[in-house]
Amino acid sequence: MAFLLIVAILAAVTIQIVGRLADSPAPWTEEATRIFFIGMVYLGVGMGFRKGESARVTVFLNWFPRSVRNLGRWFYVLPSVGFFCFMFYTGFELVVQQYTMNEMGAAWMIPMWLVGLCMPLSAILGILGVAENIILHPHLLEGGE
Repeated sequence: MAFLLIVAILAAVTIQIVGRLADSPAPWTEEATRIFFIGMVYLGVGMGFRKGESARVTVFLNWFPRSVRNLGRWFYVLPSVGFFCFMFYTGFELVVQQYTMNEMGAAWMIPMWLVGLCMPLSAILGILGVAENIILHPHLLEGGE
């Protein structure tokens, strides 16, 4: 999915550059680039937590005994889940606002709440990723590889 978004961004930016050089810019390319980039960033935030790749810092944990490393797990889990809950709440409010106000994209004329959905959806992916770490990869949270 991320690869497709990168290809879409590359295509939109290329069309934008060629259009400007030809003195005939396509206004939809700016909006397309923005939408694809937002989707890619939020997808990356949510998916980056699948194997503890985003928030895990093990250099200092490895210096401590196992009992302290086990506590370190909760210094990863609790703030991460708290962040994703906040992100879900804020994203949900954004989607409701966009839906209520009937916000539309300027060039594509698509409902902006469809774009806004990526925020609460990535929060759900992030929470599922943290849960996956706890259940399937607990050794990663203890400072192991």
